[in-house]
Amino acid sequence: MTRKHEATSRSLVIVAFACVYFFWGSTFVAIRVGVQSLSPAFVSGFRYCAAGVIMLTVLALRGTRIVLPRAEFQRALLLGVVMLTGNNVMISWAEQSLSAGLAALLAAAIPLMIALAETFIPGGTPLNRMGWSGTVLGFAGLVVLLAPLLRGGVGSASTGVMIMLVADLLWVVGSLYSGRKPSQVDPLLGAGWQMLLGGTLSIVLGSALGGWQSAHWNKSALLAVLWLVFFGSLVGYTAYMWLLHHVPVAKVATYAYVNPIVSVALSSVLLHESLHGSQWIAMAIILASVALVTASKAA
Repeated sequence: MTRKHEATSRSLVIVAFACVYFFWGSTFVAIRVGVQSLSPAFVSGFRYCAAGVIMLTVLALRGTRIVLPRAEFQRALLLGVVMLTGNNVMISWAEQSLSAGLAALLAAAIPLMIALAETFIPGGTPLNRMGWSGTVLGFAGLVVLLAPLLRGGVGSASTGVMIMLVADLLWVVGSLYSGRKPSQVDPLLGAGWQMLLGGTLSIVLGSALGGWQSAHWNKSALLAVLWLVFFGSLVGYTAYMWLLHHVPVAKVATYAYVNPIVSVALSSVLLHESLHGSQWIAMAIILASVALVTASKAA
């Protein structure tokens, strides 16, 4: 590879990381804005349905056969239901009562949950000493983060926390299934179908729950959905997939502790929602733990 090509490749890697770090971190803020005017299922549904249609259309125009074999369609449907309808609708639901920064911090526990699950399920990769240290530290950070909220008893914030933790578990289940049942088609094709199927189901769910009657399609809601479609789903996801094919997975996984920082910063600047007191300490503990677990996989 020539020096010019090396520089170009390095620049593309930097741009791709910037897209994943910033745009995925910003999705929590866009969701927080969207659920003020639309039902949680609509925020997730229109985002993924539109992104899926666009991605599949682009692939078709490039000459890709977009019809999936039955087994691949079933896989896409399952992952769309679990990871997009299940996880993302619940995140949107949780953010009706949680700040974007707090939701992002709770989502940062996903790598810890996956690492812990891999230790105990058959065929999984067990944690080493560094991984165990990071996992224990991470759950200690969650205790610090959640104790003040849960101490107040059942309320909107504590309910939001519980919903967010269920959302995390759904993402973990989908991730583990995806890793053990790898797709045999173009990753972008599979992702396009997952988004289309999961998004469509979310819209149907939102409609059944009265989403059209409660929807207020104001400027903020429209901008939030458009941001999620183009930057959260299309740009962010495409950059993520590109990185997986050009950069070691352990480096790509650093998004898990950068996204919450971006989300907390944007939430503070744009929505005037900031962490306070022990939540800052919890943030430092959780992000340090995710960094440890990520580093343990690269060791």
